[in-house]
This record gives sequence, C-alpha cells and structure tokens, in this order.
Amino acid sequence: GLTARYARTVGIAVDHRRTNKSAESLAANVARLEEYKSKLIVFPKKRLSKVKNGDSSAEECKAATQFKGVVLPLAKASNEIVMADVPSQEVSAFTQMRVARKETKVAGYRCSVANREEK
Repeated sequence: GLTARYARTVGIAVDHRRTNKSAESLAANVARLEEYKSKLIVFPKKRLSKVKNGDSSAEECKAATQFKGVVLPLAKASNEIVMADVPSQEVSAFTQMRVARKETKVAGYRCSVANREEK
C-alpha cells in the first residue's frame, strides 16, 4: 500500500478529508494508483548509494527519459442518459403545471372581457 506521506513525495495529491464510500470507486482508485506506481521511476537519494526498497534499479534510472504532457489521462465517464431508463409519459407534468399557471394568470382578464361583451 501507499502511505499518504510517501504518496506526496512521488507526486500523488492526497486529501485526508475524502473517503471512498463505495467498493467500485475504491477498486477504480486502487487500480489507477497501481498503474501510476508501475510506471513510476524513483531515483535513489544519493547517486552512488545502494538501491533501497522502493527505488528503481540502475538500469531503469539510466533508461529514464523526461516525459512531457499528461501522464495518465483520466477516462471520462459517459454522461449520456439512456432513454430506456427514463419512463415515457404521455403528458408531461411540467407542461400541465405551466398551462395551469398561465390559466390562473389569464382567468381575471377573461372574466373582464366576458363582462364587457355582456353589456
């Protein structure tokens, strides 16, 4: 696992206030961090010291190149609404409320017009 202190040293932002509320999001975050960690090359602190736990080997350090751009782009979830999930309605509730609101506004005017026609 990663500790928050170690994660900050290798470029992973840590927010101690957040917790994973579902197993799916936890699994997705763990997979994303494992992928990042597999591509990460950690150089030893001193160039001539022996390789410690968590450091990359000398061959990996020599083969490393500076990467520019987005390291691991996030896969965007689709925000499309599937119409099969939405129940179909013959009459819209919003339309009914809009028509009723307009009718109450116009009711007084219609009464006054009807009274004028009677006279």
